[in-house]
Amino acid sequence: MEKKKVLNLIGKILLFTILAILAFSTLLPYILMVSLSLMAEFEMYEMPPRLFPVVARWSNYIDMWNAQPWGRYVFNTIFVTLMVLMGQLVLISMGGYALARMDFPGRDFLFKVFIAFMLLPGVVTLIPGFIILNTMKWVDTYWALIIPALGNIWGLFLMRQYMLTLPNSLEDAARIDGASYFVIYWKIILPLSKPVLATVGTFTFLGMWRSFFWPLIVTRSKEMRVIEVGVAMFSSQYSTNYPAQMAAATLSSIPMIIVYLLAQKWIVQGIKLNAGYDR
Repeated sequence: MEKKKVLNLIGKILLFTILAILAFSTLLPYILMVSLSLMAEFEMYEMPPRLFPVVARWSNYIDMWNAQPWGRYVFNTIFVTLMVLMGQLVLISMGGYALARMDFPGRDFLFKVFIAFMLLPGVVTLIPGFIILNTMKWVDTYWALIIPALGNIWGLFLMRQYMLTLPNSLEDAARIDGASYFVIYWKIILPLSKPVLATVGTFTFLGMWRSFFWPLIVTRSKEMRVIEVGVAMFSSQYSTNYPAQMAAATLSSIPMIIVYLLAQKWIVQGIKLNAGYDR
């Protein structure tokens, strides 16, 4: 019995040690990011490398803010993120309701087509998408940042799977009272779908806030840039101002960290909601 307790204690110690190492390895890049943002420009090149600055240079944040129009970057990012967030929630909730609760020819085939499109990497549609937007004169406008991002097949998939789990008796009772499809969707199905809406909304916010590649391609002027593109602008052909870039990256990470801390259960639930795909 004593031997078993000792083995259990050793197993727990090893487990916590491994978890601590993994946690530290995950946090290390963020620690370095904050540390580098407070260093002098050439302090990071000293040997042996420093983990923390000798003197914290908070002026790096002021220099970073004055170097670029960050007020405009923040406004663009918040505006685009909120527009895409609201647009996606409306579209995927209506699409999920149609695919889960309405019976029409080709419904299951259409859903399988959507799932097939999830297998396509984003770079496949990058050039065609840019050509379409350029033809429509939408390049370097809010339309180019918002409209292409409204399609969220993964969110549609989660919404459809969740709505399939709702009891049909609620819908049948509403039809007996003379409710239309839209009334059933708006007053019954949508209020019951708040958990999956919160899950999709959380992932959408995090994804849009750190969006970089597409905004970099479809924007040309400083007035239309988002935060992540602004962070990359500290790198030029010949040099990179790493302290200023790390300061910008630190500030841009704060909203994502806050959202993650507040919405951890929705992120976990987003992983669990994949159950039921065989239906």
